[in-house]
Amino acid sequence: MFEINATYLIFIASFLVFIMLLNEVMLKPVGRVLEKRAEKIRNDIAEGKSARLQAEEVLDGYHQQLQKTKSEAQAIINEALEKANYHRNVELTKIKDDGRKRLEAAKAEIAVERSALMDALAKQESDLVNTIIEKLLGEKVVVNLDNDKVRRALEEAC
Repeated sequence: MFEINATYLIFIASFLVFIMLLNEVMLKPVGRVLEKRAEKIRNDIAEGKSARLQAEEVLDGYHQQLQKTKSEAQAIINEALEKANYHRNVELTKIKDDGRKRLEAAKAEIAVERSALMDALAKQESDLVNTIIEKLLGEKVVVNLDNDKVRRALEEAC
């Protein structure tokens, strides 16, 4: 069956010494390394969180600065548009005034030309009437037509 002798006791004692030495030589250093590594990981996570918070603060600052820059740019654009509209309106007013002046000058010129043409046409009509009467009667007859009445009749016809 089972006999207990000194070999078993030496074997158990050597096994216990082996386990203690294994614990001292291998397990405790590995435990310390694992603990150091776990502490480093915790520190890295904490540093990462603080770096993330700093990055978010910097990013928020950039976003605020970008928003401020955008609003300033929009203000500059609006100001430029207002100036452009003002200058456009000034130029349009100048062009309209110039066009009105040219139109009035052209109307005046046309009125002068029309008056001259009406006078010439009235004179030609008077000459034509005199020529027709002379040919019809066979003798030279002077017919005095009122040029103003002839002119008015021509203007009404035109």
